Amino acid sequence: MSTEYNFIKIDDVIARSDHTLLLTFENGEKRIYDFKPKLARKVFASLKNPAKFMQARNDFYGVVWDDETDIASEECYYNGTPVTD
Repeated sequence: MSTEYNFIKIDDVIARSDHTLLLTFENGEKRIYDFKPKLARKVFASLKNPAKFMQARNDFYGVVWDDETDIASEECYYNGTPVTD
């Protein structure tokens, strides 16, 4: 069984000291993505370092830290928690 997601670009990303990302998407929605569960995976081990995690930047199609470490915008959108004002 596969899940099909609609693509949605990220307009802004703010890395937070609690290993969450505050994301603003092209549709104006804001979501919080909790990155802590991902830190157990080898590919994300370097992001356990708070200084490294805080280097998150937007590339519209996801969040990137370096050439080898990124996460897709769809993952952040569909598994993020909507921010309500």
